[in-house]
Amino acid sequence: MVTRGVGIGGPYAFLGELARQVEVHGFDAAWVAETTQESIVQASVALQATERIEVGTNIALAFPRSPTITAMQAWDLNELSGDRFTVGLGSQVKRIIEERFSAEFSQPAKRMGEYVQAMQTVWRMERGEDVTFDGELYRVLRPGLGGRGRAADRALPRVHVAAVGPLMTKAAATYADGLLGHPFTSDRYVADDVLPRVAAALDEAGRDPADFRVCQGVILCIADDPEVAIREAKQQIAFYGTTPNYQPVFDSYDDGELTDQLRVVFKRDPADIDALVAAVPDEAVERYAIAGTPEDVKDRMADFEATVRADGSGVGVGHLILGGAWYRVRPERMAENLWAILQTFGTTAGDA
Repeated sequence: MVTRGVGIGGPYAFLGELARQVEVHGFDAAWVAETTQESIVQASVALQATERIEVGTNIALAFPRSPTITAMQAWDLNELSGDRFTVGLGSQVKRIIEERFSAEFSQPAKRMGEYVQAMQTVWRMERGEDVTFDGELYRVLRPGLGGRGRAADRALPRVHVAAVGPLMTKAAATYADGLLGHPFTSDRYVADDVLPRVAAALDEAGRDPADFRVCQGVILCIADDPEVAIREAKQQIAFYGTTPNYQPVFDSYDDGELTDQLRVVFKRDPADIDALVAAVPDEAVERYAIAGTPEDVKDRMADFEATVRADGSGVGVGHLILGGAWYRVRPERMAENLWAILQTFGTTAGDA
């Protein structure tokens, strides 16, 4: 069975209620991002406002943080929430990590693999185990001031890694508990590229696919007027499509030339959103997003799920993260789209 979560965000005055609505509408998880707001604080608010659902970061930036600090935060949130927190880590890109966060960005896949192992070492120390981690990039050689912990009955918190390319995918499948797939994707890219990579890496690491979860985001735009939803999807596709790292997604449908075409339009005038939208063909929305009326998106989502389910390898998408477009989309439309997601894919309206 594929479970479903919802990406949430926005002012803190409303964030707790948004998380509660995700729970009320029968979803399995709420996920918070780290763009304009810090992810751990958001997750804390969402956990406090809910009782049942998982809350995760999608993503928390790894490299600007000490892995020990991140591990401590995850350990504490898991305890406070009754084992409902998942820490999802992302690498971001070199320019952002260095120029905004003043942190080092080198060997990102290797760095992420060591980061996860360092966190797991901290957690095992908290359980009283006599362990250390001495990697090339990160080290955890001693426990906290109180010595090794005594929480021997505590399960290790869950850590997921956001991955697009093959090296980061291998790092996630080798060391983490799950993978967070980027929302700019296609059914073919997930089925033909991501899942086989995960299966190969799990096999190489001697891991059981049942112990690893693939979470996949989607660009999901819903409106009673399908043209509104389609335009918003095109805006988001155009934003991601200008980044060469995402060209393999376009390649999954032989649309690789769109990367260069969108980059030309963006460099000509980054503020000309109409030109960017015009550069995204209608068929691209069908391939790289799910957009339309509530009934339209229900059918499309069912098709997407059927394509990315587990095959003979036992590896498939186990969790979908539903989230809308945000690039140059008005806040009121983002709120309307979130409500439409809850109403369209929720199992109950509850006391909403």
